[in-house]
Amino acid sequence: MTLFGFDVGSRAAKCFNSDTGEVEIVDSHDWRSILPDGHEIISTGYFRKEVPNIFNLTEITAAIYGVSYLLDQEVDVILDIGGQDTKVIDTTTNEFRMNDRCSAGTGTFLEFIAGYLGLTLAEMGRLHFQAKCAAEINSTCSVFAHTEAISRLVEGHSKAEVVKGIHLAFARKIAQMMPPDSYTIALIGGTAKNPGVVDAFSNVLEAKIIVPENPQIVNAVGAVQYFMQKGL
Repeated sequence: MTLFGFDVGSRAAKCFNSDTGEVEIVDSHDWRSILPDGHEIISTGYFRKEVPNIFNLTEITAAIYGVSYLLDQEVDVILDIGGQDTKVIDTTTNEFRMNDRCSAGTGTFLEFIAGYLGLTLAEMGRLHFQAKCAAEINSTCSVFAHTEAISRLVEGHSKAEVVKGIHLAFARKIAQMMPPDSYTIALIGGTAKNPGVVDAFSNVLEAKIIVPENPQIVNAVGAVQYFMQKGL
């Protein structure tokens, strides 16, 4: 029996074929376009109960099983940065914290800043490493950070320096949620594909940051793994 891990998040839908390893990713509102034939689907994510499924589970559980399967080492914390929220999962206690009250510390914040600067998220990742220094950005509120970014550009900072400052401010915001003794961190979610963000976390947290090969599909993979390992 072929199982499909189906993760419908706030911004993107991901479908993982357990037999072939093939992955499809679309905007979340188009999730039906990648719905596989049949109903051997294990769903997770915000809209998991809307997907025709034989089983569904929370993204917290899916993340734990996905990271365990995809990485060949244990981690202290799983940091899942989504479009609308960020989850910090302590793997030693199975406790988690979630930041979902505003866009601060989420992928939406970075998308907002990228849009203002006229950049793609991929371009932000490249510019990060071109900066000679980081412009001082203290706020991760989208409105205030936007104002600070304008001020730094007016002062003569380059876009690259502003981008690096934004990434560091982003990492500092999320660092406030981290449990003590977070020495090894698995960074997952679409935002983890930005190498500038990964570098910022490495510097701010002073921890080993591990990013799976495709961090955006970890929960879809984890959904299938949970179902299989539990013999459901």
